[in-house]
Amino acid sequence: MKPRAAWLVLAKKARQKCDEAQSNLIKARERVHQLQASRERMANVHADCLQRSRQAERKRHNMAETLNFRGFMQQIQNLIARVDIDLQQAIQHHQSMKAALLVAEKERIQLETLMHEDLKRVRHDHHKREQRELDAAGVMLHNLKY
Repeated sequence: MKPRAAWLVLAKKARQKCDEAQSNLIKARERVHQLQASRERMANVHADCLQRSRQAERKRHNMAETLNFRGFMQQIQNLIARVDIDLQQAIQHHQSMKAALLVAEKERIQLETLMHEDLKRVRHDHHKREQRELDAAGVMLHNLKY
């Protein structure tokens, strides 16, 4: 009896699936980090503009400058809100990739376990067959002596 080749193929495919899931998880993690850094930069720009605004309040401004500044601050706040939405989506995607990796790892472990059990069963059957042959040869030698 030979080990089934299907287990080897299935285990290989499961390992490939795990590698792919791991790669997707890494990409998702990088995207989250990029968005967090972008969010931090936007918040710093917003804080810097507010600080400059407070310093500039001491001077007189015309209506156009005030409106331009308010429009600029609104755009920054809109960008921050957009980055927050993207960040939440990226975090959800990261969580789903993490779950997919866990499922792929579980399947890989199952298939490798089944493959090892099949090999163990084949070895056991081979050992039993050899033992039967040795026992039969021993009985035959015993019968030839007597």
